[in-house]
Amino acid sequence: MSHPTRRRRPVALFLLASASFAATSITLSLLLSLETSLLSKSPFVMQLDDDVNNHDMTIAALHDEKSFRPTQMMGHQLNEQEDGIATAQYEYYDQQHHNRRLQLSMTEEKVTTTSNTNNYENNNNAIIGQSTNNQGVIVNMLRRARDKVDEKDVPFLLQVPYTNSDVIYNIMTECYGLVGREYWDVEDLQRDEKENVVDSYYVSSHDRPKEMFHNFGKRFHFLSTPHYQEGTSLLTLKHKGRIILMLRHPAYIAERMYLSRPNTQKGDLKGLLQYVNGTDYYDNWMTRMLANVPKEEKVTEEHFKYARMVLENKFIIGMTSDMAETVKKRINLHFGWKELPSKQGCELEYIKKGTMELPTSALEEGGREWRFIAKKNLFDSKLMARGMAVFGMQKMRIPVHPYTVRDDRKAVSEAFGHLRNVQDEIDSSDIPFFWHIPKASGTTVKEVMSKCYNLIRTEMVDPPSSLDLFPEKKVLNVDLTTPEAIVVARGYNVADSKLADVFISQLAVEGSTVFTTYHMGRAFTIMRHPVILAASLFYYRRIATWEPTYRPDFNDLTLQEYVEMPGYYDNWMVRMLTNAKLGGLNEGHLEIAKAVIKEKFIIGISDHMDETFRQLESYFGWKEQEAGCVKSFLGASFNKNKYELPERGGPVWNSIAEKNKFDMQLYYFALELFGEQGKKLRRTQVG
Repeated sequence: MSHPTRRRRPVALFLLASASFAATSITLSLLLSLETSLLSKSPFVMQLDDDVNNHDMTIAALHDEKSFRPTQMMGHQLNEQEDGIATAQYEYYDQQHHNRRLQLSMTEEKVTTTSNTNNYENNNNAIIGQSTNNQGVIVNMLRRARDKVDEKDVPFLLQVPYTNSDVIYNIMTECYGLVGREYWDVEDLQRDEKENVVDSYYVSSHDRPKEMFHNFGKRFHFLSTPHYQEGTSLLTLKHKGRIILMLRHPAYIAERMYLSRPNTQKGDLKGLLQYVNGTDYYDNWMTRMLANVPKEEKVTEEHFKYARMVLENKFIIGMTSDMAETVKKRINLHFGWKELPSKQGCELEYIKKGTMELPTSALEEGGREWRFIAKKNLFDSKLMARGMAVFGMQKMRIPVHPYTVRDDRKAVSEAFGHLRNVQDEIDSSDIPFFWHIPKASGTTVKEVMSKCYNLIRTEMVDPPSSLDLFPEKKVLNVDLTTPEAIVVARGYNVADSKLADVFISQLAVEGSTVFTTYHMGRAFTIMRHPVILAASLFYYRRIATWEPTYRPDFNDLTLQEYVEMPGYYDNWMVRMLTNAKLGGLNEGHLEIAKAVIKEKFIIGISDHMDETFRQLESYFGWKEQEAGCVKSFLGASFNKNKYELPERGGPVWNSIAEKNKFDMQLYYFALELFGEQGKKLRRTQVG
């Protein structure tokens, strides 16, 4: 039976039970043939060395921008003959060929599945294998991960054992108050498919949280099962699925499967290898599951290509090794879920608990035994590598739920309400606010303000924030670098303290909130061409040992590889102005950013710093303490690093410009504003 609210931990049974796959009809063969043809035109290939003794696999953690090189993911070497889907080619591939895949998948015939029965004990629990005889997966029943979020879509948690999928389930039910319809038995899925439970009982997770009524009955907010194909059969054209998948390296999953068997013990690597090499071991289970390959059939490269296509296009990817990133920056963002008011801190509690309860492995990453298991699961290892890349890409591409967008826009409106409009009459109580864009002449501006205009600025000199004044540096010791630090600064009523003449932060939205109705902010910023800015930041982080953002590993990357990294942080300016720090952007975000800088910001341009300071002096009434001071600083060298810019209009230049297309448009709009504001200020002076 299915139990809407009961939680049971997954066991190794479900890896084995999910082997109820079928030999598909000729339609699937046609689909695989088409995929092979399409994929062979792509420019990269993942290769795994067949010699396990020479093959060096390493896991590269994806966390924020700390992504692995695109040329070495999990030891899978990429070269220009790759038959897979490279980061830069992903969108083109998906747009051009999705419709043809869709047409073929819609004609997929019913297939007969192969049963697998495996019986063994796990501790005191009897684990009994299951057999099925249901339809094969119709890929069209799953939304693409990059499709706009629709409330009619059904969240579908694919319960992969030993990946902390159960932690995700607990967060969804306990922290967000959602009701899940959970299936462990295939027979229950088959029964509910006939009853059409999705069309009958599914309700949007944003409609009625569990706390708001007592009797939920058969209604549910999401599906959860380890049975991919059979679970998908519940979905309908009216209610398609959005599938969540947690990934973990197959070597570690194999180890956990082995230890779930009777009379095994941790550290018995010999026994583990014998198990993996035995006839009972179910190799490449992820590839088999996605490509519908029965256990007795050998997995091929064609199966892998099909499985990869499904993984890349259909799944919201999470990583067992990065639960916080998965929950906060993927699932929350995409589905718009939040902790219930009475459950604040619940997510973090479950993440910590799940991480602590995850047993340590006796396998040495990259060691002989680890590589042996990886080779035995060749295609799943390659799928894992591709999944890691997709995980990185989805951080900046995943569609953001409309409720999240709504909350972001509300935060933007409220925050910038603390700033005067550019055209507002100057008030002596107003405080200048410098939105500091990294590598856009920020150091020069700060030095000029302190040493030429004799202004006291905010900056963290001696952590934590203390409101201590460092007279020799003209600095008030206040940290405005993180949202948390800004909350602390607000608690100090730092704007009303009248201790600083200029406030500085890279966080446009959060930084604006330090101002009050008694002391409003007047914002200005210095902008730089996004391509040049990206290049400058990349080369600077290679050598800036004094900075917390120092990245010595960037010395092994080219500029092109840097911007192609999964998780590369694109369109920084638009994201900061619209509070859309993660996920996909659209023209709506750009229009908001344009409106904000037009209404709230005096614009400076790093290529025209003489004129920039003339306009700032005119607007804020600043005066040099000593004639020629500003000019002397404009000729000085601050954080300058010699490097070669990409050729303007060349492939690297164009690639960076395309990645940052919204920032490019915002920059050109800012150039126009810079000219218009200059004219108005000159007319004011003449008047």
